[in-house]
Amino acid sequence: MADYENFVAMRILLIDDEPDVLRAISEYLDDLGHIVYTAGSGAEALRTLQNEQIDIVVSDIKMPRMDGFDVLRQIKKVAPGTEVIMITGHGDIDSAVKAMREGAFDFFTKPVKLRELTASMERTVRFHRLYQEKERYRKRLEELGEQVSQHYSLDSIIGKSTGILQVKELITKVCETHNTSVLIHGETGTGKELIARALHWGSRRTIGPFIAVNCTAITESLAESEFFGHVKGAFTDAGQDRKGHFEQADGGTLFLDEIGDMSLAMQARLLRALEERRVIRLGDDKEISVDIRVVSATNRDLLEGVEQGRFREDLYYRLNAFAIRIPPVRDRREDILPIARFFLKKNAAEMRKSVADFSSQAVGKLENHPFPGNIRELRNLVERAVILCKDTEIIPADLDFDPMRRKTASIRANLNLEENEKELICQALERSGGNQVQAAKLLGVSRDTLRRRQDRYNLP
Repeated sequence: MADYENFVAMRILLIDDEPDVLRAISEYLDDLGHIVYTAGSGAEALRTLQNEQIDIVVSDIKMPRMDGFDVLRQIKKVAPGTEVIMITGHGDIDSAVKAMREGAFDFFTKPVKLRELTASMERTVRFHRLYQEKERYRKRLEELGEQVSQHYSLDSIIGKSTGILQVKELITKVCETHNTSVLIHGETGTGKELIARALHWGSRRTIGPFIAVNCTAITESLAESEFFGHVKGAFTDAGQDRKGHFEQADGGTLFLDEIGDMSLAMQARLLRALEERRVIRLGDDKEISVDIRVVSATNRDLLEGVEQGRFREDLYYRLNAFAIRIPPVRDRREDILPIARFFLKKNAAEMRKSVADFSSQAVGKLENHPFPGNIRELRNLVERAVILCKDTEIIPADLDFDPMRRKTASIRANLNLEENEKELICQALERSGGNQVQAAKLLGVSRDTLRRRQDRYNLP
């Protein structure tokens, strides 16, 4: 057995019309622990390749009837995963060069030094296995890319209603541009990020990154570092250089969700970065150029925010170069069932349940519900229904519409504004587990507004 480290037993086919040469090399490789096949001609070698999985072929070049070059060409056709080492007469360099050009991995001149041949075969196998591994990763990346593309393509936006078809048409048109800023309007839960991703994947920027930022979740103190990055030592916890969201999105798309919740101070910094396409990391003085498309989204009326002094007018027009409005579910009822069936199929597969469809009564219940939470509410409703379903068909009893929503509706019947507001804040905080950012998002207000209301009503 070989005494070198990391020994790998290889399946080797030796081809030579000289029996003494075959025997000498075969015995040496066999003693090392390899699996060795021999062939006295090219035709015999090809028959062996048809029946056996061979890692390496070692072939003489000069042989009668079918020479080494003919063998090499046939191997590349019938067994492209097999590497070939060629042996040529002493000083016949032209033949060696020709062999390499036609796909041989290595070559040796006679008489062959067996240790050098063995080392070459080890290199050959390592190279080939690395190549195979690279190919596996490449194919896997292609598959993942295809899956992501399908998931975020226009086809992933389900619906045939007039409103959603108009949205798809607008996406198609703006995908033809490269830098145009897009502002997506839509109620909470309508799928604004899905639209933004479809826009990214359908454009020339698809090979670049898609960076999604929830503006509501970024505190004022960290906003500049989050967006523009920082250098080591810029502030107490800055232990190393860090790219901000603008640099991270370079070459791709920067998606700013809930842009209406951004502070005025940060809006001014954002406007400058958008206009100049350059950023400066916190603690540095060097400008960094960025190539991005900015897609923003909001559930607010930004023009109303402009009028009230909460949103910069110049930033609004900078972001709103191309507007896309997503209709709420209540305005696209013909899309409810196709979307519900999509979620049903997905959840049933994940839960390994044989739930196949909705009963006619359940369909009626779905189509008559207003879905104030839009697609997000529908998705959660179907997921819960699949969990509850005891048969192959979802029935009305499985459709447990949000009891908190019903309670909210009854509260709104009470026209005492202060009591309603206090109760709604309590419900939002309860539903979000006390998370102020999420509670503010549920209520459609900024975190600062929520804090002021909590102080006003002495709420924890």
